[in-house]
Amino acid sequence: MNPSTGVGRAPTVGRGPAPFDVRGFARTAQGSLRDEFDLEAIARAGLAPECRRTLAALAELEGATMAYLRNVLVTATHKDARVTAFLVSWAYEKYWIADALRRIAGEAEDPEDRAAGIATSGRGPVRRALAGFVQGFDVIGAHLALGYVDDLVLDLAYARLAAAAIPIATDPGAAGPALGDLIARIRAIKSRHTAFFEGETCRRLGASPRAARLARREIRRSPWPLGGAAVGAAERAAFVRFATSDGAAVAALARGIRSLPGLDDRTATAVVRRLGA
Repeated sequence: MNPSTGVGRAPTVGRGPAPFDVRGFARTAQGSLRDEFDLEAIARAGLAPECRRTLAALAELEGATMAYLRNVLVTATHKDARVTAFLVSWAYEKYWIADALRRIAGEAEDPEDRAAGIATSGRGPVRRALAGFVQGFDVIGAHLALGYVDDLVLDLAYARLAAAAIPIATDPGAAGPALGDLIARIRAIKSRHTAFFEGETCRRLGASPRAARLARREIRRSPWPLGGAAVGAAERAAFVRFATSDGAAVAALARGIRSLPGLDDRTATAVVRRLGA
């Protein structure tokens, strides 16, 4: 993760990095954050309205795993044991991230997975399954590319929240220090997700022009952030305004997208345009 922007580093292809340790990831998956952080105290402290609103949106977006998994696992992706093993722990960690954010934002603890019925790009599981049958194993790279780009998009908001926590850190009644520590922990948890998505995406797109072509198409036509419909139009617009207010960070997002094998300016521009940035 790029510490200066929080968006993500450009992947290094061809240097032979060690494969992501999926077994180690599953063994050390982060559970509930309630015992480690006083979430109620953070919620009671001085949170700016736009920060609280962004935290609520992030809670919904982090919890919107079922739509992604539904669209992924009806295709050949479910036959890849390495990917499915990762996704189990990925969904588990995201559940607890959403739980922590929801408690701070004052949202209901159990949203009954409101995002479960929202498809990644507007297609239901039957159409996804039929398309996946034609696309074959190359679709795995496209699915992983979506996960990578979504991580970059969400980290725009986390980076802004981390920056917003700094000015109020000297106020004893504010949430600054505790909120900053929590955001840092969440970004550290998510950095492993991004590392997996990045490494696997680079490997698969670099090995298959067809996988890269599928990734370009999926990225260009998907809504950003993924699961954005779960938060409603007004909340999504507010989230995007908050997350994309730093032009340098948005530019870094575009660079991160272009750094993937086979992706281009048009693909990066499509994401930025769909964000409305």
